[in-house]
Amino acid sequence: MIQSSQKQSIKSMELNEFPIFSDLDQNITQEISQLLHYRLFPKKTQIVVEGDPSHSMYFILEGRVKVYLDDETGKEIVVNIHEKGQFFGELGLIEGIPRTASVMTLEDTRLGILNEQDFQKAMASYPQFSMKMMHNLVTRLREATETIRKLGLMDVYRRIVVTFLNMAEERDGQWIIKEKLTQQNIANRVGASREMVARILKDLRTGQYISMDDGYIVINKALPHSW
Repeated sequence: MIQSSQKQSIKSMELNEFPIFSDLDQNITQEISQLLHYRLFPKKTQIVVEGDPSHSMYFILEGRVKVYLDDETGKEIVVNIHEKGQFFGELGLIEGIPRTASVMTLEDTRLGILNEQDFQKAMASYPQFSMKMMHNLVTRLREATETIRKLGLMDVYRRIVVTFLNMAEERDGQWIIKEKLTQQNIANRVGASREMVARILKDLRTGQYISMDDGYIVINKALPHSW
């Protein structure tokens, strides 16, 4: 049987994989790890609902979640995908506001949950942690502003290109989007109809710019600047 101190050491080691904890004093990381509650959520579990009160923030230890909004017609707009080593829910705690988006698991996901009281305690007790949290928020805001600026000036095709290039990762000399995307997923991300996305993807496949490998999109060569 694993002793309590050993379990806590394991939890602390998991947090070290998060960039926000990477260069913090190990004692701080361990003390914050003691404040977390750990839970496993099955695939397609609703973690956060837009508009609900903010009571906790979440650290993703395993799995992936999607952050999304519903517009006035009920259409889902995917804002982001978070995975292991990332976190969400901190904005509502810092600002004391309701949830600004909804979050659902995309696969079985294990989370470290920090409740509002312990979050405020950690922010007040550990200035290093507080500064890292603020830096992360500024980085996210800058990235979001740049994405909005780019997408607002682009047509649908260029939005798809930007989305693909942001998501693609190099594997064995190939650029692959590791998330399996449906036409509707892509449409939700770029703010277009599924039919328009389907036409663009068909043209890209015909030109051999992209292909499919076991359900994943592979970028075979540089995508055209315009279409």
